[in-house]
Amino acid sequence: MKLKTTGIEDPFVLQNFDRLNIFFSEENIITSKFKHFEITFTGAVTNQKFPHNLGFLPKDVILTYKVGAGNITFNYDLFDRTNIDVTTTGACVVRLFLGTYKDEAL
Repeated sequence: MKLKTTGIEDPFVLQNFDRLNIFFSEENIITSKFKHFEITFTGAVTNQKFPHNLGFLPKDVILTYKVGAGNITFNYDLFDRTNIDVTTTGACVVRLFLGTYKDEAL
């Protein structure tokens, strides 16, 4: 989202609009383009599909939390418009943001 500034001549108003545009593009990137998940694995899995319901192919995973003995690997090359694909070495609980970061110039 970008606020239009055409026709605004006041430099202070323009500066405030620029600050708002920066806020909307940087500060809200996680909540506006990513979905948060918590997944529990009770043991090791290989190539387990997990539905994301995003409606597009996610390209980015931001792992925010992991507890348990197992480690997780995201098999990015097996992601599709419906599921992500993961492998774990054991039981663990993970929390993550899933989506696609798109860098849009202001």
